[in-house]
Amino acid sequence: MHRKERVIVKTNHGKETNRLVTVPVLRKTLAAMIPFYRRIASDPAYASAWTRGVRRADLDTLIRLFRQVGLPERRYASLSTNGIGYFVDFDAPKPIVLYSNATTIRPGTTQFYFNTKVHRAIAKAILPLYQEIVNNRPFACIVVRAIRSGNRALLDRVVRSIVATPHLRSVSIESSGFRLGFKYAASPFRFDNLTFGGEP
Repeated sequence: MHRKERVIVKTNHGKETNRLVTVPVLRKTLAAMIPFYRRIASDPAYASAWTRGVRRADLDTLIRLFRQVGLPERRYASLSTNGIGYFVDFDAPKPIVLYSNATTIRPGTTQFYFNTKVHRAIAKAILPLYQEIVNNRPFACIVVRAIRSGNRALLDRVVRSIVATPHLRSVSIESSGFRLGFKYAASPFRFDNLTFGGEP
């Protein structure tokens, strides 16, 4: 299933909602996304093609580009775009059902806009974090503990110990995952990199 529109709904359940994430689910999701972000960071032509696909909400192009990094459709539950970002959903055990990864501008900010230079910079910034979570289980446990307990200060310290760029403007906990807010001079808009879970 491939959806063109995606909206993240924030709830008031707080810590209760954040308790859904587990270490295996987080590590599996980020492991699947690492080859994609590595290609975005290292290949300007690939990254530019991805940007065009997002701006045009062209799922056929995005699906084709995903296949090039070892992500055929059978490896994820759905791929969606809203013209300002993209969302990749992976199947997960109940009660979480779906766990997702995304890079997007916040809805209501602009339309049909994406920036290759910013996307590549974000990919380079988050790759060490994703790799540390996947390769270092004790580190992943700390991240998950911070999310599940709603300890934003702990998550902020842990994330910034790996993501050293001053362009990382915010670290927050949402929907059993994290939202990393980046702001670069190359774009007037803030971009968010997210993981989050729960049945849509």
